[in-house]
Amino acid sequence: MDIMFPKQGRKKKRKRHRASILHAKDGMCYLCMRLNQDCRTNKTLHEHHVYGGANRAISEAEGFKVYLCLAHHIDGPEAVHNNQKNMRLIQEDCQKAYEKTHTRQQFMELVGRNYLEGDGESYGH
Repeated sequence: MDIMFPKQGRKKKRKRHRASILHAKDGMCYLCMRLNQDCRTNKTLHEHHVYGGANRAISEAEGFKVYLCLAHHIDGPEAVHNNQKNMRLIQEDCQKAYEKTHTRQQFMELVGRNYLEGDGESYGH
């Protein structure tokens, strides 16, 4: 009975982990600053991928992420996982930031959806 071993010298492809295109990891919650103009630092911030699900890897590779306090990430009525309005605000901000250096078509090809227009236009891959 032969035992299969992975080929020697083959390395796993490394994923890109780009810094956020929206703000620096400086101890301040993105939504605290954006909604409340509150610039106090928070000791505990959670990294939130702006476009999750199938687009989570794209969010990581392109820097589509923000740093949020617990209340704005998963705990409470203003948390992006509980509040569609706040989730959409971050998605729109992220698309605007990306389109400063790229086209709308490039964004659509990457993410598959336009968050800046009310019709929620989708793009087929």
